Amino acid sequence: MPVLPSGRKLGISINHILEPGTQWFPCPEGHFWYRTPDLALNAPPYHPEQDILCDIVHAPCPETVEEMERFVEVIEDLGADRTVLVGMTLDQSARPEGWSEEDCAAWNDWRRSPRTLEFLEMALVKCKRQAEANIGRGGPVAFTQVREDEPGGAAERARMAEMRGLTAIQILIELECEIAQLEDPSQTQPYVGRIEALYRDMSDLSDEPFSDVLPVWHAMGLALRMLGRLEEADRALMHAARLAPFETIVWLELTRVRGERGDFEGAETAARRSVQLSPERSPPWANLAMTLLQMKRHAESREAVDRALELDPEDHVARYVDAFLIRSGFE
Repeated sequence: MPVLPSGRKLGISINHILEPGTQWFPCPEGHFWYRTPDLALNAPPYHPEQDILCDIVHAPCPETVEEMERFVEVIEDLGADRTVLVGMTLDQSARPEGWSEEDCAAWNDWRRSPRTLEFLEMALVKCKRQAEANIGRGGPVAFTQVREDEPGGAAERARMAEMRGLTAIQILIELECEIAQLEDPSQTQPYVGRIEALYRDMSDLSDEPFSDVLPVWHAMGLALRMLGRLEEADRALMHAARLAPFETIVWLELTRVRGERGDFEGAETAARRSVQLSPERSPPWANLAMTLLQMKRHAESREAVDRALELDPEDHVARYVDAFLIRSGFE
């Protein structure tokens, strides 16, 4: 690890790139899976004890060491076997906050060193091996068998369940975006089978010892809503909300499910909870505006949508509500 003139001891890591053969779900040929911090939920700077929430995403395998740099995380060694993510990848060219010009010069010299080049070559091989191992996998892979009496066995199984739930959430969101772009509703049938498979996979994980794994229940709620099983979706998301009452995204999903069910009072309760948790974000206000609009409380909807557009003028839900209110004479 290089030591900068300021005394920072840095390093690079590819531990977030999944090992070959441990791929969770199918992805396009030539792609690999990796974890990346969800910046909407936990932006840097990070703390050593912080539990960083990550998305599981895939990308085409890089072909050169220069392309590989954007997938390599920078870490800082704090001593006593403690490391923390710096919040940047190796390709970052802008000066990180708190770094001197001398720090940047020393870091860039190290980035171009033969040892770093060797590490990047190794990282390229890892990505390509994982992509090769992913070929032909038609569904989620089974858990690695971990004995409960092994040190950390139960914790490892719970971690794997969490990662599988996060991956399912990502895939469901991608599927919903694809479905929304279809011109012919009859083309949705192939997607239904994939959503049902994801739901079954999550349902298998929802019992002991994983009954308290939040992403599993969140993914179940998403899948059930997309399948039109709204009452079941409501119950799954309420379980997720009990597990993590301060997670805004769960309350946003509850707002949507209850609105689709016609339970507007319940939707308002969930929407106001999300606003309370994240008043600086546009989606809670936009969802509240939509709910109030459905309840024909136009003046209150106008107040909420104005706040949403103030925070994000491009929020598509807020723009829809705003346009409807204007047409209805509530400018």
